[in-house]
Amino acid sequence: MGKRRTGGIAPLLALMVQITWAAVCVVVTGVSGGAVAQEAGKTAETSVAKPEVLFAVGEWPPMITENAAGYGIHTKRVTEVFEAMGYRVRYVFVPWRRAYEQTIAGQYAATFSWIWTDERAAEVLYPRYPIAKARQIGFYRKDRFPVGLDIDAIADIAPLGLRPVGVASYWYEVEFRRLGIQADIVTSSEAAWRFLDAGRADIYFDEKDVGLMDMARVLGEDAVKRYGITDPVQSENMFILFSRDHPQGKVLRDAFDGFLDTPEGRAMCRGWGVCEQTASATPGTKMTVNGQGSEQGNPVGADQVGADQVGGF
Repeated sequence: MGKRRTGGIAPLLALMVQITWAAVCVVVTGVSGGAVAQEAGKTAETSVAKPEVLFAVGEWPPMITENAAGYGIHTKRVTEVFEAMGYRVRYVFVPWRRAYEQTIAGQYAATFSWIWTDERAAEVLYPRYPIAKARQIGFYRKDRFPVGLDIDAIADIAPLGLRPVGVASYWYEVEFRRLGIQADIVTSSEAAWRFLDAGRADIYFDEKDVGLMDMARVLGEDAVKRYGITDPVQSENMFILFSRDHPQGKVLRDAFDGFLDTPEGRAMCRGWGVCEQTASATPGTKMTVNGQGSEQGNPVGADQVGADQVGGF
């Protein structure tokens, strides 16, 4: 009896242990499986890559440069706004002419920073919002013009008989041709500064901060003592130009304008000092921007930008 009772209880206990263990395994497996699934979900979520925007740019320190943190003042602004919009940004540094031509061709989604021209408006998509304002001035050697130069427009240099030096693809190149001004066009700002410093040209135009930095870089810190500057000959808004032929071009242009219409976007552009909506206008002609036109040539937006101010930037 005792043996049979013991023998009967042992299998029963063994069965109960097996059942209990199975239940525990089910519970543990369920918990661990849920944890693994949840972690996998997190991994999948965090591993989803943000869409990338590829910009073509050239060297224009301190505004755009491969050799500074954040790639320069303008580049930091572009990075700030597009990352806030949920994109990753990548910059390809190429010569400026190539940056523009390959953006037109759709190899890159966009390029910056460029002023408005009618010619460009026919080839690329302009946004309503600029990212900067450029103030172009003339630089000249004081020893050549000790009483200074009274200039506030490109056209002023012709009556004075001045010969400018300039960089290919910059805004003034076509302007020189339009006004019949003979100019020496070189391939880089460094070449332009050396040309001017050697007395082979009378004046060189550039954005003020850019010009002062380039002068010190090329000619040395003391060069500023040898040079005078003119009043601004141009004050223009500068834009990102979006490709018409790149699949992201129009989408990005519209997203950029839409973001800058939001409170977060407005706060950013107020920090840049160029928060107004703007477009180009040529007095007396039809003007279009983003497909909207004005038969009388009135500006679309708050600012009027002269469309005859043409060139590389």
